[in-house]
Amino acid sequence: MKKMQDNVLPWRYMCRSMAILRTFLVLLMLGIGLWPSQVLAQEKTTVTLNLKDVTLNEVISEIKKQTNYDFFYKSELLKSKGQVSVNVKNKDVKAVLEDVLLPLGLEFLVQQNLITIREKATPKDDNVQMITVKGKVTDKDGNPVIGATVVIYGTTQGVATDIDGKYTLMARPDDVLKVSFVGYKAEVVPIKGKAHVDIVLSPTAENLEEVTVVAFGQQKKESVVSAITTVRPMDLKSSSSDLTSSFAGKIAGMVGWQTGGLPAALTEEEMNTKFYIRGITSFQTGANVDPLILLDGVESSKLDLARIAPEDIESFSVMKDASATAMYGARGANGVILVTTKKGQEGSVYATARYEAVFSMPTKRLDVVDPIDYMRMYNQALLSRDPLATPKYSVERINRTRSGKYPSWVYPANDWYDILFKNFNVNHHVGVNIRGGSKVIQYYASVNYNRDQGMLKTDKLNDFDCNITNNQTSFRTNLNIDLKAGIKLVINSSTTIDKYHGPLSSVNQAYALSFNASPVDFAPMYPGDDYYSWPELRFGTTEAKQTNPYMEIQKGYLERTRYSTINRAEYIHNLSSLLKGLELRASVSVAQAGYYTTGFMTMPAMFALLNYDFETGKHQLQDLSTTSNRALTVNRDASTSTTDTRVTYEARALHTAAWKEHQTSLTAVFQAQDYTFTPIDNVLTGMPQRNMTFSMRGTYGLKDRYFVEASFGYNASERFAKSNRWGFFPAGGVAWVASSEPFMEPISHWFNFLKIRASYGKVGNDGVISTPRFVFLPTMVQRPNMMDPEAGKGVMTYKKVAGYTNENIKWEVAEQVNLGLEAKFFKGIVELNLDAYQEIRHNIIGYRANVPASSGIEYNQLANIGKARSRGIDFSGKIQHAFNKDLWVILNGTLTYNKVVYKEVEEAANKPVWQRMVGKEISQPIGYIAEGVFMDQAEIDNAPRQNGDVLPGDIRYRDLNNDGVIDVNDATYIGFPETPRITYGFSGFINYKNFEFSFAFQGSGKRSFFMDPSKLSPFVDDHAMLKAIYEDHWSEDNMVRKPFWPRLSTFNLVQHNPEENWYDPKAAEVRKSTYFMRECRFLRCTSLELAYNMPKQLMNRWKLQNMKFFVRANNPFLITNFKIWDVELGESGFNYPIQKTWAVGLNFSF
Repeated sequence: MKKMQDNVLPWRYMCRSMAILRTFLVLLMLGIGLWPSQVLAQEKTTVTLNLKDVTLNEVISEIKKQTNYDFFYKSELLKSKGQVSVNVKNKDVKAVLEDVLLPLGLEFLVQQNLITIREKATPKDDNVQMITVKGKVTDKDGNPVIGATVVIYGTTQGVATDIDGKYTLMARPDDVLKVSFVGYKAEVVPIKGKAHVDIVLSPTAENLEEVTVVAFGQQKKESVVSAITTVRPMDLKSSSSDLTSSFAGKIAGMVGWQTGGLPAALTEEEMNTKFYIRGITSFQTGANVDPLILLDGVESSKLDLARIAPEDIESFSVMKDASATAMYGARGANGVILVTTKKGQEGSVYATARYEAVFSMPTKRLDVVDPIDYMRMYNQALLSRDPLATPKYSVERINRTRSGKYPSWVYPANDWYDILFKNFNVNHHVGVNIRGGSKVIQYYASVNYNRDQGMLKTDKLNDFDCNITNNQTSFRTNLNIDLKAGIKLVINSSTTIDKYHGPLSSVNQAYALSFNASPVDFAPMYPGDDYYSWPELRFGTTEAKQTNPYMEIQKGYLERTRYSTINRAEYIHNLSSLLKGLELRASVSVAQAGYYTTGFMTMPAMFALLNYDFETGKHQLQDLSTTSNRALTVNRDASTSTTDTRVTYEARALHTAAWKEHQTSLTAVFQAQDYTFTPIDNVLTGMPQRNMTFSMRGTYGLKDRYFVEASFGYNASERFAKSNRWGFFPAGGVAWVASSEPFMEPISHWFNFLKIRASYGKVGNDGVISTPRFVFLPTMVQRPNMMDPEAGKGVMTYKKVAGYTNENIKWEVAEQVNLGLEAKFFKGIVELNLDAYQEIRHNIIGYRANVPASSGIEYNQLANIGKARSRGIDFSGKIQHAFNKDLWVILNGTLTYNKVVYKEVEEAANKPVWQRMVGKEISQPIGYIAEGVFMDQAEIDNAPRQNGDVLPGDIRYRDLNNDGVIDVNDATYIGFPETPRITYGFSGFINYKNFEFSFAFQGSGKRSFFMDPSKLSPFVDDHAMLKAIYEDHWSEDNMVRKPFWPRLSTFNLVQHNPEENWYDPKAAEVRKSTYFMRECRFLRCTSLELAYNMPKQLMNRWKLQNMKFFVRANNPFLITNFKIWDVELGESGFNYPIQKTWAVGLNFSF
């Protein structure tokens, strides 16, 4: 019955959600009823009306709904004519108007799709005098539009605007003007007897596509000299609530991968993705290597980026080289992601809504042996090291467990995966947005709601739900307010709230819960006996207090809340009347985020099975609880509260000019930031963090084919001493549109566009390390429990110097060179973009580790210790073709190659050559070269001596320095880097009539990862046994040189091969080995989607713009030769698994 309810509830929830959504949309439309609205329809000139005792305004309104006619009239004039009744069926609009208007002394004039209604002309009106109408035509920024056509609607009488955008013509007082210009939407404006009429033109969608977002502005696509990748928002759509999960393989130059599949990440550490622009070039642990993220111009976190709905995005740009990012100063050293959300548009109200039901499940589960094989292999492992040992599990125990004739809690055979996790969960995603406006105010508003759940099971006897549930709600409002000609106010505001409920115990490594528990030693739960019969949860364990993962997730829960609000107000003043092409902007933004957790816990009761009477079936439990409490209490240790607030002030001046074949622009920006957070550790961290930047950019274009650009950022950072506080970071670039040259004319019919560009620049970085905040000041640490040398004083606490004053520490500087090529072939069917780059990161700040403690300096000191070099290629290509009006195809592909090596670094002089860092890749691991396993004792005796109690079948290592001993001097750089050197992807979109099909694949290669043997060693700490170990381990029956696993043992493998103890806290560095090294090489299908658009005729009948049904699969399959866990997780195979999803949804607009 409960399973039936579980299956029914999602559909009940879906129906209820749709009902709420419908009600919300109706109320929303009523609330904006004051804005003009119309429904796009096919050409129609007949109407059906049945109206009684209504005003003429209501008649006109109904005609507008049924046709595509627009009307111009005075509302007061129509009201003055009283009420009328109309009853017609499929009658021509002109005939209806004649029947209704003429008897009331009104006449009308039809000009294409515009109908003007006015008082019927009298004889004296025939001699109406013409008036002189003057005005100015400008764009949305107040700049004059030169050469715009201004005509009297319905005639050929008109003029063109002059160099100042002005016009003058003769017209009747009741005429209507039509203004048009290439790249802008045509405007129809009634004169209404006025002698001065100004018109503002808005760019068309096609014109907007030819504009690229750059730092603090926009540029025509062909004039851009920088490496900037623009992504269509629709290409980032998926069924995940995390936008960043779609980055890898979709954005050329983006290096990224998935690290898990948690249904909700409320902190950046929990995020399921890692992504970097052109790799990681700073090698200091803890350095800031993340790109700058700007949402509508406001610096934001990766969590804020992850929560944006693709439906809200207008443009998504990634700035990759110094020429593109120099104006952002210190914040842009690691690249910039610039997201602009949708803005309002003048005209009819346009609303869209969507609903999506998402079924989610892991892409791969860990395959472990069943409990019977577990016991058999445990005994075998025990005897393989000690033939005289007594098996832990008797033959009788194994047979009785296998028989299934006894209660499952007497002879447990636990499938912890099935006990802990559901097969799938159901998530719900809903979104509504609305767009419209008048000439004065344009608005865009959206509401998005995601309900995501985890895969944890809750015991039916538990009083609270233990599964993960996250309810995420986001609101967005964007307003453009035209205060007057050339003066505008732009307001952007967004808020996201996450309400999380989940288990008290962390499930970030969910698979570790099921892997690190004995399948046979105890039952998850025990029934009550004659004594312990109280109705409570009796969790199983043993006298050794073995971990029961089922108890861990049932013993309490966390309530977590995260909110984030981003608000920005910008004042724009066009001063072309003072200086043609001059514009001033001033803005202030406030971004704040808060995170709060409250934990609730119980003290579970733990029991062991003391005995079982096979004749009576009665059993006796042993209470192992030190204390228990079924009532929930607040867990103070799990309660946290953090906030951070960033206030940014910005002033910007922009000047553009064009004459003959020349174009210039000059942009100047001053920006100041103030950042605070809680909680704080000390007085220094409690002080506001401030950053100040002044930057400029100048551009020059000649003949629309030669372009030059120069920019700089002048940045101040409090982190450095006064002598190094200010940094000047210049950049420049050139571009040549070769396809505009006369010599390209003969091949222009198939080679349509070719642009070559180059850039060079330097960008500073002060986010080199999180602590200390002021890198030039001394730092102190406390040393407690030290004996006071003075007699009778006992134990004392004293302070030691951890960091000495160093005012010579200076900016980390990224020096970048970029060469780019853009080409289009066959009238734009094929489009290619290629960038090759080099970055040298100078003055990398890190801890100097080559100063011996004997010098009197106990702790490693901060300093500028070296430089790194990054080289790579970004490639993207697109093929798009319309075969006919019913069939068109778009294919996309990207390839990112990135290699980062140490160029200079301070290191110990006595290091062996093979351990020196210069020339090696930054994230390349160091470790021992494994040469398989020892085959017999004679081989052990004749091999170099290595640590551990080695037997045949244990791992053998290479003696690099030939000294006869395996030690730290034999470690070297091994494998590929642990970040992917190659990332690629390809996708496609096919439209046939009303059907749409899309697909996307993403791959990665040249990345090493390691399986940690200390975590995989079977039987140790109740570890399960992987099937891969069961099927391929060294034994006398499988004496191969390199099996998947060496000789079995009930001890951890690191006891026999200490070289595999990678994270030994006593070691000076992490050293791994090639035995457990694998390449993270795969091709993943990230998306498959099939959609159907309802027929247009049906949409017209339903008064809808469009309705689309779709089914979508994300991460449905993976091609790889690694089968243990999802290979993209790398070493983190026990993390909460990456999810594959199956979704069904509906989008509609009206």
